Amino acid sequence: METKNIVIVGAGGQAKNISLLIEQIGGWKIQGFVDDDSEKKGMIIRGYPVLGTFDEVFSLLNHVAVALAIGDSAILEEKVRTLKSMDRNFNFPNLIHPNVEIDDNSVSLGEGNTINSRVVFTTDIEIGSFNYFNRCCSVSHDTIMGDYCFVHAGVHLSGDLVVGDKVWFGVNSTIIDDLKIGDKVIIGAGAVVLKSVEDNAVMVGNPARLLKYRE
Repeated sequence: METKNIVIVGAGGQAKNISLLIEQIGGWKIQGFVDDDSEKKGMIIRGYPVLGTFDEVFSLLNHVAVALAIGDSAILEEKVRTLKSMDRNFNFPNLIHPNVEIDDNSVSLGEGNTINSRVVFTTDIEIGSFNYFNRCCSVSHDTIMGDYCFVHAGVHLSGDLVVGDKVWFGVNSTIIDDLKIGDKVIIGAGAVVLKSVEDNAVMVGNPARLLKYRE
């Protein structure tokens, strides 16, 4: 297997998890981390250096894979747009743990998705780009998901769902089948969603209730 170079954007906890995932997948050589906190430059994290800030590192790189470890959807989208505008042949692989259950014939993925250990996708599923799936999640049949979503550990998405962009699913939350989840929604940890959710809503509890709308 040819070893390919990859750089991780971010140098926090999510970046540590992604570096471990990349090691578990195999076939990649991690060049290091990139972080806008200039004080982190030169630090060693899990054996890999923080190379410098976003601007100084990517002004020098070309033909490299990029993994994004950024927990804020808006900042993540901004960094992706910047990288794509630079025309330096960066690519954004889907990073999928070897034990993920996924049917390549009926599950479609965009680019830049991160899928950690023990995630299950069933059938007839469409996933956009730059979504993050933490450990032990499940996504059931006929689900469509947009871009820049965060699906945290233990989340269960039932079938026939339409999920918008920049949705945040808290730990151990559950969405029952045949619902629509709007853009920029936050589902609190442990919430059980029984009804469709409007854009920008923050939902908490079991059964989930509207706490507020995001500004």
